[in-house]
Amino acid sequence: MNKLSIFGFTGSIGSQALDLLEGKDEYDYHIFICNKNIEKAEYVLEKFKPKYLFFSDQSASQKFNSKKFPSTNLILSKEELLKVIHDEPSDVYLSAISSFEMIDVTYLLAKSGKKILLANKESLVIFGRVIMDEVQINNTKIIPIDSEHYSIYHSLKNAKIQDIKKIFLMASGGPFHGVALEDAIQKSPEEALNHPNWDMGKKITIDSASLVNKCFEVIEAHHLFGVGFSKLGILIEPKSLIHSMVEFIDGSFEAQISTPSMSFPLSYGLFNERSKMLYEKFSFDISSSKTELSISPFPDDRKFLLEITEDVISKGQNRGLIFAAVNDFAVKKFLKKEINFGDIYNLIRDKYDYFEKQEITTIEMLKANTTEIQKTLKLAK
Repeated sequence: MNKLSIFGFTGSIGSQALDLLEGKDEYDYHIFICNKNIEKAEYVLEKFKPKYLFFSDQSASQKFNSKKFPSTNLILSKEELLKVIHDEPSDVYLSAISSFEMIDVTYLLAKSGKKILLANKESLVIFGRVIMDEVQINNTKIIPIDSEHYSIYHSLKNAKIQDIKKIFLMASGGPFHGVALEDAIQKSPEEALNHPNWDMGKKITIDSASLVNKCFEVIEAHHLFGVGFSKLGILIEPKSLIHSMVEFIDGSFEAQISTPSMSFPLSYGLFNERSKMLYEKFSFDISSSKTELSISPFPDDRKFLLEITEDVISKGQNRGLIFAAVNDFAVKKFLKKEINFGDIYNLIRDKYDYFEKQEITTIEMLKANTTEIQKTLKLAK
């Protein structure tokens, strides 16, 4: 039986995957990773009994009562975790944990030659060229779990890259769709966290409100599908029913439409087929109900974000790391109410050009540069 590891098993994506897996004998459960949610971890361990467990938060690891779960081995350090992944590879990895903390894990998965269900855009934003080089060298298979990239993945299966004029990733626009930037500047964290379509973690919800998340997804698409910025675009569709559109050279379009849910890509990635069991919960009768869809362009007053995105894609080096690190710093300050919403954009614009651009080709270089950028940002606050 194939071995499955889930990195981020207590989060939203990991929880949805476990819901799909419950009651099935599809896999042996191998390495489960979470941050510090001990209560939820214990609930999951009772049901799935993975061979290994790792808390990225060391205080949670110290508090966890491993004696309650004798069939699960508690991994105590990152070094031990990397050794287990290397020595005892799983057949399938669901990677849904932040790459700022776990980039070395994602890099090891890229070299594994196994199947990765990737719900971890940061890894490709900050280290995409090196990771994808390892994926190609080692014949590792990636199935993207972000709904936009999953839909593009299917659209491109039977398409020649030379027949494609443009690939559009669709954004909801978040809670500030249709709001001019000048009117959004003073919005509160509570307003920014009020996403109209779904409940996500705070960081990604703020990134959705600012549209930075969609720019990260464009960078991710560049690495996943090997297309340049000129063939990538963003459109706004507020209901999140259209996930991507591919425009062909003959002027026709192909769109992927579904109820917004990560269950579609997760089910396909885990079971290698489209699942009938999703129909009752997620289908909508497009023939009998009135479904109004509207599509609008990326807002002009945020287009400087696209200019940064193009720079990251076309020039590479550590530009993706700078973009992601500055945004991460700004979002944390905004959530603490130390800055206003508009200052997220101000920090990105000011600090993106501030840092030296340099090539990063190893994990050690990446970690050193990340530490340097984060330290400089804290000192500059």
